[in-house]
Amino acid sequence: MNRVLTDIENIISNEELFMALANSSILVTGATGLIGSMLLKTIQAADEKYNLKIQLYGQIRDFNKAKIIFGESYDLYDFIYDINDYHFDFIIHTVSPTTSKFFIEHPVETIKVSVGTTIDVLDIALKNDSSIVYLSSMEQYGIPYETGQIMTEDKVGIIDHLNIRSSYSESKRLCECLCSSYASEYNLDVKIARLAQTFGAGSLLSDNRMPMQFARAVIDEKDIVLHTKGMSLSNFVYLSDAILGIIVVLVKGLKGEAYNICNDKETKSVKEIADLVCSEVAGGKIKVRIETKSDMGYAPDVAMYLDSQKLRNLGWEATVDMVEAYRRLVDYLQQ
Repeated sequence: MNRVLTDIENIISNEELFMALANSSILVTGATGLIGSMLLKTIQAADEKYNLKIQLYGQIRDFNKAKIIFGESYDLYDFIYDINDYHFDFIIHTVSPTTSKFFIEHPVETIKVSVGTTIDVLDIALKNDSSIVYLSSMEQYGIPYETGQIMTEDKVGIIDHLNIRSSYSESKRLCECLCSSYASEYNLDVKIARLAQTFGAGSLLSDNRMPMQFARAVIDEKDIVLHTKGMSLSNFVYLSDAILGIIVVLVKGLKGEAYNICNDKETKSVKEIADLVCSEVAGGKIKVRIETKSDMGYAPDVAMYLDSQKLRNLGWEATVDMVEAYRRLVDYLQQ
C-alpha cells in the first residue's frame, strides 16, 4: 500500500479527536508545503471516513504547483488565494520559508513573509473568532545557555540577532510573541506548535534538507557526505506524528500556550544519525565522509534536548523512531 496513505490511516484512527472538527470550516495556509499538504490530505481523509461534513480550504499562491502535488485528488479541495471573504472555525498557519539558503540570500523576505502573513492570519482569525494554531520551530530556542539543556516550553536560549541567518529564528520568536499578544489583548484562541526537524513519507521531492539527502544516499548506494563535523544534536519527529500533534494542539491545546512536538527518545547528533542510516537502513553498504566547508549557511551547532511532556499530557505520543522513519522515507522515495 502507498506509504503516505498508510501513515494517514494511522493518524486518523483516533475518531474522537477528529469528531471535534465535525461541521466546521478549516483553513490550512501554505497548503503546498510539506506540513500543509499533509494536513489537508489527513483532514480530508478523516472527513471522508467519519462523515464529518468539514468545509476544508487550502490557501496557496501557485495553483499549478498544487495540481502537481495533489495530482488526481486536486479537485477534492477548495484551494484559495485570498482568504478575506471566507469564514473559518479553525486555522492552521504553516506559511514560512524553510531553507537555510533562502534565509541567507533573502533575509528581508524571510522576515516579511513570516511576520507579515502571521499578522494577516491572526487578524482573519480575530474577525472570525477562529481557533488557530501557529507552526513555529525549535530554532526559536536559539543556542541554550547550558550545553545539553532540556528545553521545555518556558526555556529560552541565545539568538545573535545581527547574524543574517537569524532572520528565520528571530521571525519565529516575533510571531510567537504576536500570538501571545493576540491571546492576551484580544482573547484570541491561538496556540503554538514548536516542531522539531520533521520529515517522512510525503516529503516533497524538491526537498533537499538533510533527511532527504541521507535517504537518497541509501537508494543510490552513495556515501553520506557531511559538510560539518555533525556535532549539532538533531531533535526529530516523524511527519505523521507531527501532523497528529498539530491536530491535538488545535483541538486540546490551551489559549496562548506553546507545545513542543518532538520524539524525546530520538535526540542524536547529525553524525550519529548519518552513522545509523548507513548501518541500519543501508545495511552497511555506504559510509559517512566528512568534508567540511565554510559559509554554507548552516545553523550554528546546538546541543539541546526538546521535551514533549506538555504535549504528551494532552494524550499525544511519538510512535516512529529514527530508523523506522528513514526506512519509511526510503520506501516512499522508491515508490
